[in-house]
Amino acid sequence: MIHLMSPRAQAPFVKSASAGLSAADFADLCQQAAGGSLFLDEISGLSEALQYAVLEWLEQGGGPRLIAGSTADLTALVAAGRFGAGLYYRLEGMRVRIPSLSERPGDIPILFRHYVAQAAEQAGIDAPEISQEHLAGLMAQDWPGNARSLMSAAMRFVLGMPDEVSAAGDLGLAEQMAQVERSLLIAALGRQNGRAAAAAEALKLPRKTFYDKLARYGIRPEDYRRS
Repeated sequence: MIHLMSPRAQAPFVKSASAGLSAADFADLCQQAAGGSLFLDEISGLSEALQYAVLEWLEQGGGPRLIAGSTADLTALVAAGRFGAGLYYRLEGMRVRIPSLSERPGDIPILFRHYVAQAAEQAGIDAPEISQEHLAGLMAQDWPGNARSLMSAAMRFVLGMPDEVSAAGDLGLAEQMAQVERSLLIAALGRQNGRAAAAAEALKLPRKTFYDKLARYGIRPEDYRRS
């Protein structure tokens, strides 16, 4: 939103995880985002050497706008000597705190419906109906992983998988693997508009094996055909 509401809105918006980035990777990202904005997620994951490089780059100016995200307490990391104070204070000039989902449960139904629609589109299937009871259950959870956890829950919901807590607590490894396999079969059928032969080919499975798996999980290809 910062990018879209700025004069740079028509320029590139590039995002990347910070962990594992090299100086060359960072330079390439800056080129991709030239004139626009570069978003580095979980900036606490930058190596010490790259922190100094980013700080020097910021001091020089003239490149894309840098937006940094962090779920870690950077102030505490600086105090512990685990994040560079120079880069921290350079970034601290303007900070936007995004409240956790537990602080705004009223937003959860809106976000969940949005993520379900996205997940269904990615899987190539129709979005399932969401009951008020299901939404109430979501609102009652703490969501320590915030939006990422809610996105993951939406994908599992679309693919007919049990929620993460239930899966971890009640299902063994074989049952969890079966749930994953079932979700992959459904997603393949959705992307191929219910065409079983095409879905089998996409998954690199012999047709008989594919049909056997559909029968095992009670999946009907015709349920994933869009008009």
